[in-house]
Amino acid sequence: MLENVNKSLIDWDHLDITDHSLSMLAYWDQNLICRYANQAYLDWFGKGEHEMVNKIKMQDLLGDFFHKYLPFIIGVLEGKVQRFEREIETPSGEIRRAIATFTPDYENEKVKGFFIYVSDVTSKKAEGYLNGFPDPENNISEGEKILDEVVKTLKSCLLTGFPGITPLAKLHFISESKLKRDFKARYNSSIFSYYRTLQMELAEKYLHEKKFNKKQLAIVLNFSNPSNFSACYKKYRDSKKANSLLENINKAIDERYKTFVSQAPYAIAMLDKDMKYMAFSNQWLIDYGCQERELIGTVHKYILPELETKLKEIYKISLTGEVNKCDEEFVEKIDGSKLWIKWDIRPWYNYNNVIGGLLICTEDISALKLKDLENAKMLEILNKTNEIARIGTWKRDFKNNTATWSKITKEILEVPESTEPAPGITYEFYKEGRSRNLVRKAFKNALENGLEFDIEVNLITYKGNLKRVRIIGYPELSDGTHERIAGIFQDISKFT
Repeated sequence: MLENVNKSLIDWDHLDITDHSLSMLAYWDQNLICRYANQAYLDWFGKGEHEMVNKIKMQDLLGDFFHKYLPFIIGVLEGKVQRFEREIETPSGEIRRAIATFTPDYENEKVKGFFIYVSDVTSKKAEGYLNGFPDPENNISEGEKILDEVVKTLKSCLLTGFPGITPLAKLHFISESKLKRDFKARYNSSIFSYYRTLQMELAEKYLHEKKFNKKQLAIVLNFSNPSNFSACYKKYRDSKKANSLLENINKAIDERYKTFVSQAPYAIAMLDKDMKYMAFSNQWLIDYGCQERELIGTVHKYILPELETKLKEIYKISLTGEVNKCDEEFVEKIDGSKLWIKWDIRPWYNYNNVIGGLLICTEDISALKLKDLENAKMLEILNKTNEIARIGTWKRDFKNNTATWSKITKEILEVPESTEPAPGITYEFYKEGRSRNLVRKAFKNALENGLEFDIEVNLITYKGNLKRVRIIGYPELSDGTHERIAGIFQDISKFT
C-alpha cells in the first residue's frame, strides 16, 4: 500500500513545485497516516519531513482538535469532497484559521486516501473574511483566489522551468480546461505566455542591474540556447513599446473624457472599473455636498442611499456594456425631503474599445415635475369647470376621416360614454332645415376659407330630446390647407 501511494505521488508530474506553493498540501491514506506533506504544510505544524511523512497519524497531529475533523474525514473517505473553515492550534500554541479542502483519491473505484489542500486565512480574517468566505464588499470569488495562487506558483518557478498545465491544475484542485479558460479570461493571455512575460520582466531587471548578460540569462531561465532567449526578449521589448504607446493614447483619451466631465454644466462623474472617481463636474459637488479633495481616487459611495440596492445592480450591468436610464425616479430621503431625479448610467470606452469604467449623470427634476403636477392640477380644475358649465370639446379630422368627442360632448348628445363617433354622423343630430344647413355652411367656410365660426342651433339627442347648443369652431392650417377643425360644444338650453 505504501509503495503504491508513494508511486502515485512520484508519477504526479513535477511534484516538486508543490514545495514552492504558499498553500499547504498533504496526502493521508485510509488509515490516516501522512504519506506526503509539502514544505508549507510542515512549517504550519512546525514539523520536519522525517517526523511527519510515513510516520505520524492524524489523531496525534491534531490532538484534541481531531474530533472536530472526524465528520469531514468520514465524508471524504466515503468519496465526498469536503470544504470548511477551522481553527487549528499549532505546536507553539498559536491558534490559526484556515480553509481546508479534502479531496478523495480513488483506486479501482475505492477511496485509498485523500488530499488535503489548506489556505491560511489567519491574517486575512481582519481584512474581511466572514466564516471562511470573503466579505461581499471585497467581492473576491473563490475562482479569483485560485488564479492568484496559480500566479504565485508561476512566480516561484521562474528559475526552475515552466511547471506544466497538468501539475498546476492538480496542485490547485481545478480542471485543466477550466484553469486555461479562466486564466485567459482574467489575464487575456495563456498561462505559458504569462509565465514567459514574468521571466522577461525578471530578465529586464537583471540586465538593468548588470547582474547577468543575455547568454547567462538564457541558462538561468532554462532556455535551450541564447538565440531563443534573445528572440523571446526582443518580442517582449517590442510588445512593451507597443503597449506603452497604447497606454499613452489611452491616457490622452482619458484626459479628454475628464475635461468633458469636469466642464459639464450638469452633475456627472467619471469612474474607473473599480468604481473610483477619476473626474466630476462642479455641479456634482454642489448636488451631493462633496469637496473635490474628498473624491479623487476614492471609491464611489452611493449618492442616493434610498436607491442603493437598485443602483448597485445597475452599476454591475452597465460595466458589461449596457446603457441604463430613468427619466423620473421619485425619492423620499432619510431627512424626509422628497425629490424627483433623472439619471443616466453608461460605460465609457478606451482606445481599444474596452470598457474603462462608468459615466454617471444625474439631474434633479423636482422643479419641472412640480410644474407638470401644477399643470395637471390646472387641467383638472379646467375640466371640472367645463363640467359645471356643461362645455364639451370636439375635433374633426377630414384628412384622416376621424372625429373626437369629449365626455361632456357625449353627455350633451346623450350617447353612451363608450361611443366612438363615426365621421359625418354629427350632422344627423342637428334639426333638419335651418340648423343643419347653418352647421354645414359653417364647416364649409372653415375648410375652404379658414373662417372661424360661433353659431347657435337646435339638435335632437340620441334619446330624442330637443336641445339648444352653441358650437364654436377653429380651423387648423396644415400644408396650406385646412384639414382639421376643433372647437367647443355647449348646452345652452336653459339660457334660451
